[in-house]
This record gives sequence, structure tokens and C-alpha cells, in this order.
Amino acid sequence: MRTSTLPQGEQAALLPGAHYSVPGLFLYSDLLYRCMDETEARFSYRLPIQYAYGSPKVRWNCGRLMLTEDYNDLGRIRAELAGAVTHGITPLLTFSAPDLTEEDLKDPMGNEILAIANETGGGVIVSSPLLRDHIRAHYPHLEVHASVILTAFTEERDLAYYEGLARDYDRYVLHPDDNFRLDLLAQLPKDKAEIIVNEPCGFHCPQRKEHYLSITLDQAALIEERGELTDFLDRCPYVPNKKQREMKERNIALDTDEVTALHQMGFSLFKLQGRLDIPYAFFFDLFRYSLESRVAFPAMYPPFCFDIRAHLKEKAKRRAQEKQR
Repeated sequence: MRTSTLPQGEQAALLPGAHYSVPGLFLYSDLLYRCMDETEARFSYRLPIQYAYGSPKVRWNCGRLMLTEDYNDLGRIRAELAGAVTHGITPLLTFSAPDLTEEDLKDPMGNEILAIANETGGGVIVSSPLLRDHIRAHYPHLEVHASVILTAFTEERDLAYYEGLARDYDRYVLHPDDNFRLDLLAQLPKDKAEIIVNEPCGFHCPQRKEHYLSITLDQAALIEERGELTDFLDRCPYVPNKKQREMKERNIALDTDEVTALHQMGFSLFKLQGRLDIPYAFFFDLFRYSLESRVAFPAMYPPFCFDIRAHLKEKAKRRAQEKQR
């Protein structure tokens, strides 16, 4: 029977009891908080976002460096991290560059940001064991998460490999291809596992390692003003997603039935990748993976698009004003 009211409480959830790790820190965190407030107002259900990740422009970052706002002021960085904590979210710094050296660990900006995160409450996503050990030694209050980048550099991703990640890190991310290895998934330590739900690459993508390495090279070119950009995305057949318009094959983003099945297996933390600087695409995914599909999701996403449009207009206005100064 058709009902005239919206689902309330956990009836509005796609996966009751699940939590989410999302991008947007240092990029569109204000829009993320607005999304949580509006969802709670309509459904009496606050989106269970446990982590929000991102980074200012520093050498250690292996997120989408070229897409982030300029956060060169430590006061702004502190406010950004503290804002997440105020909203009940643990901020995660994407300090996941895989090629760091002992000399890189002396980077003053990176260490100052770690000190702020250590004070305000937060965590770090890493793929360098050197940086992991540095954080453990000097910033003991920080959570340390194993980046999905680690899995791109590993040939044998078996049970022993993931058990090692679970021992060495507070959280670990499964390689997206492994979301379909049901025998392996059944055995994994699930309390520390994160599942990426919206990966836009193809199955067994042969360029994943090259992609991550290209980001670290591009960071050096942009921050240190040396070398040229790799232009990797010009060669990648899958990213950005607009290249998939003509494809007949699907990428390896999970559908809601697949995510539900993984939740029923015992996985409870689901991660949305942050490759795109397109809030419309991100919030579409956030709502479809977190809200009940038949009523709550279609009731929430279209109205929120007007918030996204207002956010983008304000951002464009702010940038125009900055250029005039």
C-alpha cells in the first residue's frame, strides 16, 4: 500500500547500522554538513558519516591535490579539522603518498598539520610504512588507516595479507577487485575493514599503480614547481567518468544489492572514493548508498541539488573576488 509519509529513523537507511567514510574535507565540507542536517530534518535520521577525508596541499598528500582549495593558513586548517569533530566526524588526512623518504618526514608543514590533528582529534590515511611509524612515534592520538594505494603495490592479496593490515593499522581498505571474492570476504577481519563502493575503474585495471604514482609526481610538480604534470588522466580510459559514456561494460562500482549483501556478511564501514571534483556526482552516490532506495533516496537528492548549485555559485563568486584583490 502506498504511504503518504517519508520513512523515519532507520527505516530511511539503506543499511541500518552501517557507517561511511567520505571525501570532501578541505573541499566541500560545509555542503556535507548541510546534507547531514537536511537529511536529519526530513527523516529523523542523521547520515552516519564516521570519517571525512582530504588534505591541504602538502608533499605527503596523495589525494586529489590539484582539486583542493588553498589552505596555507594553519588557523584555517585547524578550523577545518575542528569543524568535522564538532559534527561528530573524525577528519582523516590523506597523507598517502607511497614514495616518501626519511628526508620527506622532516617536512615542516606536514608535521604542523599532524600536530593540529593530534590535538583536535583525527586520523591519517597512509601508504608509507615510514610515515606510519613516524606518526605512531610522535603523534600517538591519531588513528592510522591503511590506504587502498597499498593494495595496488601488492600482488598476493590473500587472507594473510589483509590480516597483516588489520594488525598494523586501525583501519584498512580492500582492493576494489576483492569486493567480488566472496570466499576471501567471508574470512576477513571485518571490524577494521572498509569497502569502497563507487570505484569507477574497470575490473583488474592494469593502470591502477601508475595512476597513484602519477599523483605523487604531479604533487611535486605543483608544490615544488619542478617537472611537468604527467597528464595521466588524458591516457586513462575510465577516469574521469565522462569517458564511460560509450562503454557497454560496467565499471566496478557496487549496486545497492551488492552493498547490502556485503553488509549482511558483517562489513559495516563503507567508503566513497573522492576522484571527482563534481559535488553532484558525489552526493548522488552518498544518498544512494546510504538512504532507502524506493522513497528516501529520490525524495532527498533532487531538492539537495539546489543546495549544490548555490554552493558552486558562491564558490565561483568567492574565487572571482579573490582574483580582483
